[in-house]
Amino acid sequence: MLRKESLKQFELAQEDIKIILDFIALIGVKTDIRFLLRPNLRDENDNIFMELAFASDSRFIITKNVRDFTYMPELKLDEIQIVTPAEFMERWRKYYA
Repeated sequence: MLRKESLKQFELAQEDIKIILDFIALIGVKTDIRFLLRPNLRDENDNIFMELAFASDSRFIITKNVRDFTYMPELKLDEIQIVTPAEFMERWRKYYA
């Protein structure tokens, strides 16, 4: 989120992003993964993020790496939306602004 291109897309300063990340850390809920879903994503190392999103009942995975999460997974979880940071900020602004 602190990349120059992201800051430009978000129209936010680094300090704004740090405040947002601190807020997320404050309200975040620690969630243990007690089972393996194995969506068999393109990058095996990304599976844990999908498992965690499912276990925590998350609605979004926010990543610049959208393609690896959406390219022919064996297990598709429609309730979890895969979006870029810019897409998420746009949706958030529409809902909360």
